[in-house]
Amino acid sequence: MREDYKAAKRLAEAAVRKAESEGVSPYLPVLDALEDMKTSLPQIRLGIMELPLSRITGNKEQGRNNAFANNFMPLMEDGSEFAMKWSDLYDSYKMEGIREAIKVYEFMNRYYVQEGNKRVSVSKYGGTEYITADVIRVLPPKNRTKEVKVYYEYLEFYNVTKNHLILFSKPDSYRTLAALLGQDLEHEWPEDLCRDLKSSFYRFSKCVRQQLKLEDDYAISDAFLMYIAIFPFRTLEDTSTEQLLKNIQTSRKDILTYSTLENRVILDSAPEAPNKKDTLRSIFTSAKKYTAKSPLRVGFVYDDKVEHSRWIDSHEAGRLYVDAVLGENVKTEVYSATGGRSIKEMIDQACGDKMDMIFTVSPFMLQDTLIASVRNPNVKFLNCTVGYSTASVRCYQGKIFEPSFLLGILAADMLLRANPNGERKIGYLSRHMGSRKRINLNAFAIGVSLIDPECKVVIQRADHENVTDYREVWKQQGIEFYADIEYSMVLGDERLGLYRIGETSDTFIG
Repeated sequence: MREDYKAAKRLAEAAVRKAESEGVSPYLPVLDALEDMKTSLPQIRLGIMELPLSRITGNKEQGRNNAFANNFMPLMEDGSEFAMKWSDLYDSYKMEGIREAIKVYEFMNRYYVQEGNKRVSVSKYGGTEYITADVIRVLPPKNRTKEVKVYYEYLEFYNVTKNHLILFSKPDSYRTLAALLGQDLEHEWPEDLCRDLKSSFYRFSKCVRQQLKLEDDYAISDAFLMYIAIFPFRTLEDTSTEQLLKNIQTSRKDILTYSTLENRVILDSAPEAPNKKDTLRSIFTSAKKYTAKSPLRVGFVYDDKVEHSRWIDSHEAGRLYVDAVLGENVKTEVYSATGGRSIKEMIDQACGDKMDMIFTVSPFMLQDTLIASVRNPNVKFLNCTVGYSTASVRCYQGKIFEPSFLLGILAADMLLRANPNGERKIGYLSRHMGSRKRINLNAFAIGVSLIDPECKVVIQRADHENVTDYREVWKQQGIEFYADIEYSMVLGDERLGLYRIGETSDTFIG
């Protein structure tokens, strides 16, 4: 009907105005115009498939590209031959649907129409979710970009499942999904599992669009992975829609701030929502006064013995300091995951002991901490790590580079005072050369250069793989002072700080 064409054209004109206001093209993207398509790329014929219309985003060739706005709605004038054909096709679509498959090219999980633009247009206008298409895949050149890396992981996943619906945005997500389902990306998955995966993902997609208002295909797929890392996969099949929506709502913050999890599944369903008076924020914002009779209960979960790790020893020193300063108003407990006891067991024990706050002191504990936080929404969880973002777990890390900078100043000043005409070198003991340790080393070196720009910092390793007698090496190089300031999981009995090398032992300076 012509009225439908006029309505579709108004949608197209609105899309054009929006695109122009945002400074982007109002027309459909063209596959052949992409830079990668200027060279001959391998193609694979996939055959007939049911495609989500949301993933059909452009045209294969330029052709009459100006006949459609970037939302596939028609732009040609009402009364034109194009408008008449569109209207006739829409009338047929309402009576019989789209009977003939369109032809598309897939590139980087987006589909570009070779034949059937009007069929796509009327289907989108009519609200259809899927359309039958004859698909040819164009393989992108391999490179080190994240997008291409994820795409080739998707191809591995597609080859063993024939599932083209799940699109992750992060590397290794497909391997994580396979591990969660007891599979891999090298062997073909069971037919029943592939069918259940498609139906479960479709059900989850509908619920998450309703509950979290997500529309992006990648965001929905990432949310799906986070969900089945927290709740068992079977809940997507066996759980009522009401319970599924409740599960999504309970874990919504973590789903929306997705970060990769290992193969962990523990929750059968969401716990009951906490009483508003007992929410996590109330620990800091309520008028409650903690006293000796009603103290703030804080648990520290360690994954090694205090005497075996400087890292844990530093947390233990902080815990004892809290005990000394705050007295009976705060009660702290240690939960040590040693002697065959797992981190999960210790976190669960701390929750069972009614801790108000729980510190987990290693990045390796983040996954167990996150899952426990969903299960225990009344407990405040903190994990010592950086570079991660979760909604239920606060992450923290000390700014060790600041005292490292000051210690560099002290070391250079001590060297100049003790031996102004001697070797202009200071030793630095590295226990783990990770990215954060390099920050501390750089800060120390900057502090040294501030006092003595000609002084060199000489690094020696001291970890499980490097057992060199660094003292003897430095003595042979004429080095008198060295810094041993890094916290690590490696055994270290000495105090952190600046040392002066002696004949038989070293003198701690500060």
